[in-house]
Amino acid sequence: MSGRYETFAPRLAQNNWDVTPVNGKRPILSGWASRPATAQEYHNHSNASIGILTGGQYNVVAVDVDVLNPFAANELEKLAEDCLGLAPARIGRAPKFLTLYRCSEAVRKTKTGTYNIDDADAAVEILAEGQQFVAAGVHPDTQRKYEWPGDSILDLTPDDLTVVTPEQLDTFLGSAATVLSQYGALKGRVSDRAAVPATTGGLSFTELTGEAREIEAALTHLPNADEHYDDWISTLHAIKGAMGDDAGRDLAHRWSKLSSKYDEAETDRAWNSITMVRKIGAGSLFHWASQHGFDLKALRDSKKTASEKQAAKEVITGRILSLSQLSSLPPPVQLVDGLIYQNTLINVFGPPASFKSFLALDIALSIAHGCSWHGRGTKTGPVLYIAAEGSSGIRKRATAWMQDNGIKDNGEPFFVLPQAVNIRDHAEVEALIAETTETLPKSPMLVVIDTLARSFGGGDENNGESMGEFIVGCDAIRNAFDGAAVMIVHHSGKDTTRGARGHSSLFGAVDTELELKRSQGTDTVSIRNSKQKDAEESDAIRLTARVVALPPSGALSLTEESSIVLDDAAGNEATEKRYPQGANQKAIHAQITRAINEVGKEEYVNGKTRTVITGSAARNYAYMVIEKGDSKDRRAETFKRAVDAMRERGIISFYNEYYWMN
Repeated sequence: MSGRYETFAPRLAQNNWDVTPVNGKRPILSGWASRPATAQEYHNHSNASIGILTGGQYNVVAVDVDVLNPFAANELEKLAEDCLGLAPARIGRAPKFLTLYRCSEAVRKTKTGTYNIDDADAAVEILAEGQQFVAAGVHPDTQRKYEWPGDSILDLTPDDLTVVTPEQLDTFLGSAATVLSQYGALKGRVSDRAAVPATTGGLSFTELTGEAREIEAALTHLPNADEHYDDWISTLHAIKGAMGDDAGRDLAHRWSKLSSKYDEAETDRAWNSITMVRKIGAGSLFHWASQHGFDLKALRDSKKTASEKQAAKEVITGRILSLSQLSSLPPPVQLVDGLIYQNTLINVFGPPASFKSFLALDIALSIAHGCSWHGRGTKTGPVLYIAAEGSSGIRKRATAWMQDNGIKDNGEPFFVLPQAVNIRDHAEVEALIAETTETLPKSPMLVVIDTLARSFGGGDENNGESMGEFIVGCDAIRNAFDGAAVMIVHHSGKDTTRGARGHSSLFGAVDTELELKRSQGTDTVSIRNSKQKDAEESDAIRLTARVVALPPSGALSLTEESSIVLDDAAGNEATEKRYPQGANQKAIHAQITRAINEVGKEEYVNGKTRTVITGSAARNYAYMVIEKGDSKDRRAETFKRAVDAMRERGIISFYNEYYWMN
């Protein structure tokens, strides 16, 4: 019987891959890097594993992510896709992975520094000319076969690979070093930086932005005489995260000039290559600088006047409570029983045409008119609805709702602002507060911002600084109106499994999330309470859209109008069926369960400590049992359909690339 190399290496060679026999991870032939003809004496190496050489006439490059921490590996997987595009992946010892690309020109092998993450070495390497990787065989550590989830290397040629440029590879590697620095410390004498902890000087390291004075002061404490490249590029990432592109560039140059290695053109190239800042900014700079004597607290205290210090003291004085005193405090005021609470930030999100605005208006009108909301009690009070996308749609929808509920407009406290307000702009928010105070009979109990996109002032939702400004604006509205609830109507991203669109700081800031999903081919929408910060998450709610006929809008109009209202749908229990159905669901359910058992990790997710896996781990395990003949896109669609169906029945949950079993 022919062995692995004798059977499959000829097929790979026929597809223009440069093959070499391998024992474990080591090539067998001397001079293997020069592609000797003896590599094609297949019968002489019958049972060997199969290595594929990088470089060559096609400039094949492999991104080797040698990282065992599943969360760091998942972040690097997303980073590779963002920077370099889609690519076939090889799995040996999950969550480590290797992806293949073709470079537009020949490049040298490059590598990040080695980081200590969870007491294990971690690095990312670009394999190029003079290197190889094992494409088929048995991994020496796991004693399992190498796998290609979603693809078969036998069906691919170098021409099928995504083409990348050397600049893209540089960008990816620099960003990869930044990601690694958030999970562990760079090894060796070249760096004295420790991994950034969860909080530094009262700031979370995920908080990107900072005051220019504080950032500049921190940088004066950071040495840059002979910095390792990874430390230098991580600092540039942090400066960009903290200061933005324009203000940060000059500061990056000034700090880089402290090194004898400084090169203006190289600094500009590195700065321009930073297109995505992930979990690094002011907090990281403060932490690194604190290792060299920087005192953030002292700096901030020095800025405060005597009156400011007294005011700050008054805010705290007498506010520390014993457990018994804490227990005697009144419970949070419920605006909608078990769902919407006073003085909270609420995010209502979902894909297009999922009835997001209808739901927000349904809740708002129920509160304003003192009606129960689908069987839940409400607290009556004024509501301000900011219709950033125009007033005509709101008029029709509100008229339909009132007609359907038998309510006449008798001046009940429901008010509409039919234009957008830039919530990121302090002056516009102050103007909104002043106008609302003057117009409404008393402070609103609920303020609805429909939508976030139209109220963002043209900023980038994925930018941490911009999203932080938006959140500050929402908090200003809450505080101005005696703890009003602020409800945001927002969109999900292209990948609905990753939650609401935009920077992750939004998820951290909101108290309540309501995720909407419309059942395919129906008018039924499922509402999942995906986050409830200080209370139990509500069971899933299902509502059905119903068309309501309206009279003509004007005296001279003969055209009847219509709009939509939301009714209770059948099956409002959290789960109708608790077991996966169909062969794909059952197989994928079993694989995700296996993944949770093998690589799951305890994390505080969505208000609870859960055993979770990353989305990449879920997909990799699932792809092992999906029909091998399917294309990568077909496998991805099969996976998505199965997990969406199981999620809808409450069997599995996922959010922000974390998956867990219910």
